[in-house]
This record gives sequence, structure tokens and C-alpha cells, in this order.
Amino acid sequence: MLGNDGNFSKAHENYSNHCPNFQDKRMKTTLNDIADKTGLSVSTISRVLRGESKTNSKNVDTVLQAAEELNYQFNSRLLNSVYNFKKTLHIALISDIHVGEFYSSLFHGLEQAAKEKDAILGLYNIEEDTDEVISLIKHLSKNNIDAGILFLPSLKEDDYVKILEETPKDFVLVSGASVFHPVLDTVNFDSYRGGYLTAKLFHEQGYDQLGMITGPTDRHEALLRKSGFEDYIDHRSEMQMVWEFEGDYTYESGKIAYHAFRASRKKPRAIFSSNDYMALGFIEEALRDGIRIPEDIAISGFDNLPICDILEPGLSSINTDFKELGRTLLKLIDDKFKKNESHRGVSSIIPVEMVTRNSS
Repeated sequence: MLGNDGNFSKAHENYSNHCPNFQDKRMKTTLNDIADKTGLSVSTISRVLRGESKTNSKNVDTVLQAAEELNYQFNSRLLNSVYNFKKTLHIALISDIHVGEFYSSLFHGLEQAAKEKDAILGLYNIEEDTDEVISLIKHLSKNNIDAGILFLPSLKEDDYVKILEETPKDFVLVSGASVFHPVLDTVNFDSYRGGYLTAKLFHEQGYDQLGMITGPTDRHEALLRKSGFEDYIDHRSEMQMVWEFEGDYTYESGKIAYHAFRASRKKPRAIFSSNDYMALGFIEEALRDGIRIPEDIAISGFDNLPICDILEPGLSSINTDFKELGRTLLKLIDDKFKKNESHRGVSSIIPVEMVTRNSS
């Protein structure tokens, strides 16, 4: 269910080809189709689908079941509130996908959570362009998709405002990316706690000269991870931050960070990398240069991707539970369907934990 070229029409094509409940607008179901399937009158069906039916519950159930099976586009939020109708939710994860374990782990966790809720999750790859995102959301809302989860960390507050203003009122939209000033209700991991726990680990292991490979400084979660790490250090007189390098979350920037570390006059004894990819790039260059890990330099990452447990030395990392992220996002979506609440920019935080391996 993934459009590989960032074009939402391609994503739409892939979704329609793989999802049996998807209804292409070129094959639009009519009230007459539902009447033929149920044996009920068009007027009765129309009243049911407008939420105005005074008929018995058996007829309501019959109409709604037929409408869902025929992929008739109806206001599921309205009918949920009137009839307490339960339908299979079709949810879109909308993200700018990059090759690597992070996005596969993210989607796998969210998909597992969706299966628990009997929901169908589709993955839509799109560039982080506000107008393109709006076009995709409008397209999805017209094609039997009930809700969307945005995972587009580079979007800013104004982007979210514009997106929310243009999103159809019966389409539920939430975010899984940390932002400075949330507009959409958002669920994300406790990045500050992750940085704090990493510094705590280094402290307990006796490292006092510390460094960090940060994420981009315009990314909210990167600043939170840095703040948590530095705050722990600042309250320990025996610990000192002596080196810092700004990366961009890529494996390549981790390799570049190693060469910056090598050229630095004052070298840390332990380094916190703001994600696993950069830590792994750093380790590759260090090992190639004859550096022993952790004997010469200790390092820890963030995300606890599967590869952390495969390579040698294994990478210590902050564990982020993507399935729990999915569960919380789906509960947020479910609550919005039931309560018809507007967005308040509320952020829900998923706890994280330290997993210690040989790199530290």
C-alpha cells in the first residue's frame, strides 16, 4: 500500500489494487444499488444514511452493512453518533518515507496496533509539501478513508494550521511527529527522557567527558533529546559536555561526525547519538580507524532499531515502542470519532527506556 514516488495518485492506485474494501470513484455506488441488495426502498435507505431513520434497528443494520460492503461513501462519524454503528476504519499513514529500518519499524508497529483494532492501515508516501498533503487528504476523504496519521517531522506550525483548515470536517486527522507548537493533537515519544536516560547511563558507567551528535536543530525532538542529555550533565559537577556535532539523522552524517571527532582537540569519552543511524555511521568509521568500542570511545543511540542487536558491538539505544505509539494514535482517532472533539494541540507522550549493549 505504498506509493514509491511521493505521488498521491500512485499511492491511491496501490491502495485500490490491494484493499478489497476500496471503492474507486469511477465505480460509485448509488442508493439504488443498496436498494437492490437489501430489498428496502430508496427513501428508507436515504433516511438511514442521513441519520434520520425512525425504522427498526434491523433495517438500520441491514442498510449500514450493505453500504459498507458496497463501499458507499457515508458520514461514518454521524452514523456512529446516531446509531452507535461500528465499521472497519480505513486509516492512512501519511509520511515522507526514506529507505531504512526506521520507517519499516514505524509502519510495522502501527500496522500491528491497527490489526488489534480490526482497522486497515494504508501507507502513503508523499513529500513534505503542504499543498500536496492537503490534496492527498482531500483525495483520501472522498475514497472511503476515514482518518489520517501524519508523520511529517519537517512541517511547521503554519503548515499544520493550513492543513487543518483544508481538511474535510468528517475526516479525522492526528499527528505522530513532535513539533514546537502542536496544532493537531499529537502522540510522540518522550525524547527529553531519552536524552536524560542516556546521560544517566554514562554517569553510572563512570564517563565524565561527554559529547553528542545532535539531530537537526530545527527539529523539535532533536532539541528535546539534547536538552534531556545536557540537563542531566549540568546537575552533575563531575560531568562535562566537551564536544558536539550537528547531524541530519543519516548514516552518512554519522560517518562525517566521526571525522569531526577525530579532528577535535578535546575528545569525549562517551557520545550520545540522537538516532541509531548516525551512531552506526560513527561506529563504522571508528572501527575502520582502529578505534575500540567501548574501550576507547563509548556510544549510545536512540530508537533501538533491530540492527542494534545484530551488529558487533551491539548498540546501546533508547527503546521506542512503535506498537504502543500506534495504539495511542488509534485510541486518539477513536475518541475523536466518538466525541467529535476539535483539536486542542494536545501532545501525548509515550514512555521510553534504555537498552544497554556492548557499545557503552
